[in-house]
Parts: sequence; C-alpha cells; structure tokens
Amino acid sequence: MALLLTGCGAQTSPGAATGPSGGSAAGSSFPSTTVRTVSGTNLTVPNNKPALFYFFTASCSSCVTGAKSVGAGVAKAGSGVQAVAVDLDPGEPVNIINGFMQDVGNPPLSVVRDDGTLLKRFNVDALGLTMVLDKAGRVVYRGVDPSAAQTAQAIAAAGS
Repeated sequence: MALLLTGCGAQTSPGAATGPSGGSAAGSSFPSTTVRTVSGTNLTVPNNKPALFYFFTASCSSCVTGAKSVGAGVAKAGSGVQAVAVDLDPGEPVNIINGFMQDVGNPPLSVVRDDGTLLKRFNVDALGLTMVLDKAGRVVYRGVDPSAAQTAQAIAAAGS
C-alpha cells in the first residue's frame, strides 16, 4: 500500500495514458470479471456496456476530489456505463467506505473492496486511477483524477 500512497493525488495529462510503471494502455483488453460490491451483490463488468473503474482508499484525502469529479462525469454521461469505485484497502471497514462515499455525495458508482485481484489485473500504480473500458473490455482511457468533463468524454468514447 505504501507504493500506492505515493501516487495519491498524482496527475496525468488528459486523454488516454500509460501509467508510469508501464501499466495497461489504451487499446489493452480485459475479459469480463465478476466483483462483489460492499452491499453483497455480484456485478459483472463490462457486461454489454462500457465500464469505468475508479481506484481509491477512504483514507486518501485527494481521492475525495477525484471521486467527486469522476462521479459528476458518470452522472453527466448517463446510465450507459457500469461505474465501479474500487477501494484498494482490503482491511478498510465497510462503514468507513460507506462514510467516504457519503462524504463525496454518493456518486452513481457501485463500490467494491479489492482483495488485490483488480489491483494486479489492471496494474494499478496510483490512487485516483480511472480506467474506462468499452463493452468489449478494451481500455479507451487511463488517467489519474480526471475532471468531470474528461470522465464524461472518456465514457462517450467507450460507446455508451
């Protein structure tokens, strides 16, 4: 987790980008995966529509602004995307995660707590990382803490 915390609040330039460690770039493809939300339901993403993943921890102060921006972009884009906020701290209590989501205005994001699977699968190298996949699982956007406009634009590019 210390490596991730060093990326807390880092910024990348707008548009599709590769992470500093050479993580998945635009055009990379990922098969659908099923995740369990903190409320206990299973969610398969992507599932015949684009998917957005926002990686955070409730203890990351800059993730507050990032989650608000991403949530606003998802709301602006409408219901054509499966939006998932992924808490990267497997030990973070659900009530703390839920409190964080309340503090950021309960954005239209399903929330999961990662056990390291998504961290590895998507080569997450910074808190605030946002990835948008089209319905075939191809990465169309990868960046850290995008604005609401950048988020909505990435979702539109994914074909929502």
